[in-house]
Amino acid sequence: MESGTEYDELDELAKTKQEEATASALIRHLAAHAQYDAALLFTRGQYILYYRRGPELICKGLAPESLRAAFIHEPVDSGWLPESVVRCGSGPAGTFLVKFIPPRKHRLHLLGENADEPQVITSPLPALVFAGVHTTYYVWALKSDHCNPSAPLFQVPLPNVYPDGHICFGTNRPPEASAQTLKEAWLLFIKSPFNQDMAAGRSEEYPHDVRRQLLALAKAKASRYPVEDLMPYFQRSLLWGSGQEIRTLNDAVGYYLLRKGTDQWL
Repeated sequence: MESGTEYDELDELAKTKQEEATASALIRHLAAHAQYDAALLFTRGQYILYYRRGPELICKGLAPESLRAAFIHEPVDSGWLPESVVRCGSGPAGTFLVKFIPPRKHRLHLLGENADEPQVITSPLPALVFAGVHTTYYVWALKSDHCNPSAPLFQVPLPNVYPDGHICFGTNRPPEASAQTLKEAWLLFIKSPFNQDMAAGRSEEYPHDVRRQLLALAKAKASRYPVEDLMPYFQRSLLWGSGQEIRTLNDAVGYYLLRKGTDQWL
């Protein structure tokens, strides 16, 4: 005997088929009685084209690439990309770019709680991934010296960054992400004064304030950031159905840049 749940599923399936049949009949009626050359149906993530071939009405499924080409009559060209850009594209939120910064020393401005002027230091940072979509930017750390999309992410050892990697620019307004503005956005971030906001949870040795680690490395004139000091990155999305974990660069790009999720985090 079928359970109530099975009956509900069968009923839902029947309703869906009826809705699709009704939509198809409506389009055929319009094509037969109105002055339309073609009709495009968007349904369940698919694209279906109806068009006339003599007296016959043809139904054809379209790939997203074919649909894009049909509406865009000019070539799609990214132009010359900035150095170290490892990925670019577009998604629901707009154009996105991903830049890889190898491990090296950076000139940083650290702002103390009672200081009027920031303290300028030169401190090493690990490999960083800087990514932007529309006017939202992210930064994550990697332990490796090269960009490995499958490698686990780590919290960037800098303040003013949310746990998911989203950068807080304060009163500054970053430009919309593009090949022409990515460098400007990066410099706006790395040259800004880093205060105590979100400085905790970014260093194993100095869990309450990562700026202490940066000052210690600058004082010691260290050439590399100790990667064993990095804090693991972990987020979990409720939007992906099963609470999928976001741990790697591939995960982060897929969620934040391609899908641009807006759900809450666990």
